[in-house]
Amino acid sequence: MMAKAKKTSGITRRDVLTGAAVAGAAVVMTSLPLSSAEAVPVPQKWDQTFDVVVIGSGYAGLAAAVEAHDAGASVVVLDKAAIVGGNSAIASGGYNCADPERQKPQNIEDSPDLHYQQTLAGGDFRGDPAKVRYYADHALDGVHWLEKLGVVFEPKVYTIVGALHPRSHDPIKNGRGGAIIAVLKKQLDQRKVQIRLNCAVTGIVRQEPLAGEVLGVQVKEKNNVLHIQAKRGVVIATGGFGADVAFRSKYAPQYDEKLPTTNVPWATGEVLTYAQDIGADVSGMDFIQLLVACNYFTKKYGDIANLGIDHAIFVNLNGKRFVAEDARRDILSGSTLAQPEKVYLWVADDRAGKRYSPERTKMSLDKGLCFTAPTLEELAKILEEKLKVPSAEFLATVKRYNEMVASGKDNDFGKKGINLKAIEQGPFWASPTQAGVHHTMGGLRTKPDTAQVLDRNGVIIPRLYAAGEVTGGVHGTNRLGGNATGDCIVFGRLAGQTVVKETPRT
Repeated sequence: MMAKAKKTSGITRRDVLTGAAVAGAAVVMTSLPLSSAEAVPVPQKWDQTFDVVVIGSGYAGLAAAVEAHDAGASVVVLDKAAIVGGNSAIASGGYNCADPERQKPQNIEDSPDLHYQQTLAGGDFRGDPAKVRYYADHALDGVHWLEKLGVVFEPKVYTIVGALHPRSHDPIKNGRGGAIIAVLKKQLDQRKVQIRLNCAVTGIVRQEPLAGEVLGVQVKEKNNVLHIQAKRGVVIATGGFGADVAFRSKYAPQYDEKLPTTNVPWATGEVLTYAQDIGADVSGMDFIQLLVACNYFTKKYGDIANLGIDHAIFVNLNGKRFVAEDARRDILSGSTLAQPEKVYLWVADDRAGKRYSPERTKMSLDKGLCFTAPTLEELAKILEEKLKVPSAEFLATVKRYNEMVASGKDNDFGKKGINLKAIEQGPFWASPTQAGVHHTMGGLRTKPDTAQVLDRNGVIIPRLYAAGEVTGGVHGTNRLGGNATGDCIVFGRLAGQTVVKETPRT
């Protein structure tokens, strides 16, 4: 693990904490051969001791820390970065769950069963059904828990990109993912739980290289090597490895350095490897998702007007639609890569445009990274001037789309009726967008109802837990948009609740 995270270009600590910065082949079994195990030796003396050691300060790690503390454990959170939150802090924060209280007034039919079925099918049935079932059944509980802590969600749900159904909850006040991180961090501050930044875990300590209990971790902090004992257990919540080109390319060679990423630079996979060093098993490591969320001009995540998929269409540089905007994320990304210049225009009216952070949108407008105009005709003129999009073709595309909205059926690409909404209320928006490496669906195998890490024989590694993107099994080959936040909160809470049930080691 890097001893100190690189500075993120263009992202300040305030950006991260407020969210203004806005982050199928066969399964490859990637367990390391037994001969290469490199477990950290048990130290003669522990430098520090806590009941629970949590590695990672994103949604899953902070949720685990709150739950473990509230169950009576002493807790420390370790993060190699200089700021709290990782990818969670720059994420959209959209949270999927069936929520009758919000959905019924919108005439939306939903249930945990439908969420379960769509999540399994959306991942080509390669997810672990038991894990998906646990997630779908407990996702609403996670929303209520966050609300109790102080997160405020918009009263209406919608369909975030790739979610397949209108069940996505947005944190209010333009905080997005950063709003959730800010609330969780505040809760830990109030509980006086340590969050140790610039503290890089460099290994996991187990009684024997491939046997016995997990005892704690080895870290590098301020050039000192320390050993921190975990009397009850260790929770790994370090996120994915999308920013590590060498790591991801090992499993998916097509996702090389030419592709941008939506991830913070320190989203790398060292701790996942350390867990493998002591025998942990992994699955689905080549299931790596792209997201259409990087700006065409800068190639950076967040330099776009994220306009949703209702009251919006995706148009290529020829001025034509090319995909159903509410399709799966892998379909959206694959279709985008097939377009001229591998780019599309996210075109929407003001009802979709208002959903995004006004502050972030203004920044993109001021830099010339996205465009707006009072009328569609004026927007078409801008797009022809800036990107050589044929204005007549563009206007004809929007006109045809609106006619299909009026008829109630998308005869061109099959966008679902529930997401088929007109583009007619100005001002109008266009955001040139590309695909970038976004989410790694594979990772550590865990027991679905306890979050305990499993070894290569499917046996629990005592006192080792994991939650969030560092794990595999929930999303299969393709993650539905809005499912990551819920995955992290649901299983982060579970890990924190379960690890404290371990008898403290003397």
